[in-house]
Amino acid sequence: MAMQEIEHDSAPTSALGLFFSGATFGLAQTYWGMFALGSAVFFVVGSMLVADRNWMPYVGLIAGSIAYIFALLIGVRRHYRGSDPGKALGRIAMLFLLLTLTNLLVTLSFI
Repeated sequence: MAMQEIEHDSAPTSALGLFFSGATFGLAQTYWGMFALGSAVFFVVGSMLVADRNWMPYVGLIAGSIAYIFALLIGVRRHYRGSDPGKALGRIAMLFLLLTLTNLLVTLSFI
């Protein structure tokens, strides 16, 4: 007789865990909202840095933005429950990339 493996669903119980898993607002709304918030912060801070020509902090802000996007993508990958997670993650990553590049170009217009 083969032993059956018991699968434990480690559903989050804290409010923050429920938020990041998408149980509070839904996975798409949660991560798109966090992306929009991060993009708004990048736009405001980046525009001020570019206007003052503070290039090193601006480069650091770009690096932080990229790290933030990777963190968001890891969160999406971890909590996505669909038939093809690679396809969904690829589409989301491409949209995040294009929107971030657009935001970067807009902040550079403050030169």
